[in-house]
Amino acid sequence: MGVVKPQSGSKAGDVASDYLSAGGDLSEDLGRVLRQSPAFGEAHLRMATLALVDGELSRKTREFILLAANLNATHLNIEAAREHLRRAKAAGAGDEELIEVIQCASLVGVHAVVVGLGPLQRLAPVDLSRELTPSEERLKRSFEERRGYWSSQWDQLLRLGSDYFAAVLEFSAAPAASGALSALDREYVYMAFDCSPTHMFEPGLELHMRNALELGATPADLLAVLKLVSGIGFEAATAGYRLLAEVNSPPAG
Repeated sequence: MGVVKPQSGSKAGDVASDYLSAGGDLSEDLGRVLRQSPAFGEAHLRMATLALVDGELSRKTREFILLAANLNATHLNIEAAREHLRRAKAAGAGDEELIEVIQCASLVGVHAVVVGLGPLQRLAPVDLSRELTPSEERLKRSFEERRGYWSSQWDQLLRLGSDYFAAVLEFSAAPAASGALSALDREYVYMAFDCSPTHMFEPGLELHMRNALELGATPADLLAVLKLVSGIGFEAATAGYRLLAEVNSPPAG
């Protein structure tokens, strides 16, 4: 990446410089936190800096991850998503790549069904021992070929309603059809919203981690994704300090 990692013994005055050198951006809101609570703000910057330099992810890939974390429905920070779109383009991303990231982030809604299938099966069990019909078998094979995996939850949904299952298959497979993203970047994007503090969908996260490892990612790369996404929690501070300043200084009149 061409970025020098900050030294563990960096002085407090160097923390912001390390962050900027790693590719971070000192926004007005972040600056407010640093001025009012320097120790707290600098502690965040140390974490954020390491998230930007650890692992072997490219600058563009990191922006894809941050875009997906901010744009999906569980977080939907439009202002941050706009900034990461801009930064991804500055890092060389094309519109087709960005559109695929956007489409991937849109898949999070399907998790409402996936999560609900567990309690639904416990309350109103589907006979999973029933043999699939020929059309259901074709759908299952198509899913495995196009998505690269299978789980018992899909067995349940397939038996509950093959028409809806077929629609889910087409929707979930559509983003990858363009081939704009590398298979590995796509797995990182899926990880981004599965590990998000606003979603925490562990079954999906483990699946996409496994896929990424099979595609050549290292454990350090996977941890880098988690570190990047963890940063959205700090928005409680950047937004909260801004709101406090507004309350303390109401507009005249």
